[in-house]
Amino acid sequence: MDNGQGGRRQMHPASVLLRRILVLNEVMEYQMRRDMKVNETDFQALQHLLKHGSMTPGALASALHLTSAATTTVVDRLVRSGHAQRAPHPSDRRRWLVEPTPHSAREAMARLMPMVIEADDLVKAMDGQGQESVVSYLEGVVAAVERRIGEMDAAHSSTKNGRTGTPPGIGHEGGEEP
Repeated sequence: MDNGQGGRRQMHPASVLLRRILVLNEVMEYQMRRDMKVNETDFQALQHLLKHGSMTPGALASALHLTSAATTTVVDRLVRSGHAQRAPHPSDRRRWLVEPTPHSAREAMARLMPMVIEADDLVKAMDGQGQESVVSYLEGVVAAVERRIGEMDAAHSSTKNGRTGTPPGIGHEGGEEP
């Protein structure tokens, strides 16, 4: 990254580590896709289903930024591979929901939870001031990322009449899920 004076900006070690975490997340997702035998789009769909429990096909299409037809193909593949199932909509018998299978949810959590628990234990082992510093830094990172997404979305919507908006699931997260 240029510092505006013709040289590279010296990044703080915390920023370097944050970038490394982002890269490692990509590696982790690749390995999970490989182990679960799903492609990237199907894995993204499965992540949304695991987070929300169940979704209408339309909500899933919106979250994935796909057409209804493309989403039907994704859902068909997930159902065929045993990662998702269709369930009747509880209040509209003409509609249905897509939900992760219990097996798929267990499989994903078995892969993720050891890492999540280890990271949680690390921060819990810190004194109160250290924990507050970590939370403050991460809140700042989240705000910076959300701000940049908003800027990119605004730039996109001012130049194009396509789908815009922050993907569902981006924003403030609770502390219960990984």
